Amino acid sequence: MDLFSLSTPTNYVAPPQVILSAARAKGLEVSATFARRNKGIFLDMTLSNKTMMAMKGFAIQFNKNSFGLAPGGPLTVNPIQPGSSASVSLPIVTTGPVMKMDPLLKVQMAMKNEIDVFYFECMVPAYVLFVEEGNMERNLFPQKWREIQDDKEKSFDLQHTNKTQEQIEQALMANNIFVVATRQGGDGEHLIYTSVKFTNGIWVLGELRLPAGMPGAPATLALKTQTSAAIQEVKAAVEIILAN
Repeated sequence: MDLFSLSTPTNYVAPPQVILSAARAKGLEVSATFARRNKGIFLDMTLSNKTMMAMKGFAIQFNKNSFGLAPGGPLTVNPIQPGSSASVSLPIVTTGPVMKMDPLLKVQMAMKNEIDVFYFECMVPAYVLFVEEGNMERNLFPQKWREIQDDKEKSFDLQHTNKTQEQIEQALMANNIFVVATRQGGDGEHLIYTSVKFTNGIWVLGELRLPAGMPGAPATLALKTQTSAAIQEVKAAVEIILAN
């Protein structure tokens, strides 16, 4: 037994990206990533001062968005000296004003300091919106699957993954994509039935078909939901989780 392969997977957090450049924000650069921790959403940011004077008086605001995301408190940052940076983890709540966006996960933001107000937008990864209460009961899954019309089911070929069947199931579960049931299909394929629940109550059900010959062989993902706009976001989340 390889003891080093027994580590428990953690939920995926994307590397930080620049969401507000110094060129657009008069010397303020903001890099950030969204993360899910302790059943909550956080925007982890690094604010960098590229000017020759100190920056202070920071605040942030979100526009209306599809999932009611809003700052859960003030943006508390000490004055940032020239050439220095400050890191902050901003809790995000889902009780803000709601307006469907296109793309669905786009959030428009405004950040201010004592110099000016700067406007920008970023995409929230779907996996931070998957709640811990999304594990559908096994005996309920077939009924809910049948209740969703067939024209609201979409199938995708997924990119290759180097994960084994067990590693795939662990990675999905670590990101609140719950494995409701599994079974063996024809030709030695392995079927994984999943459920996801978004913060606003949207359910997305899935069937992941892993062909014989995993890892490395392409898989097929079928998703069903009453909210068709969520399908592409769940598919993208599954792909990035299985790739990391």
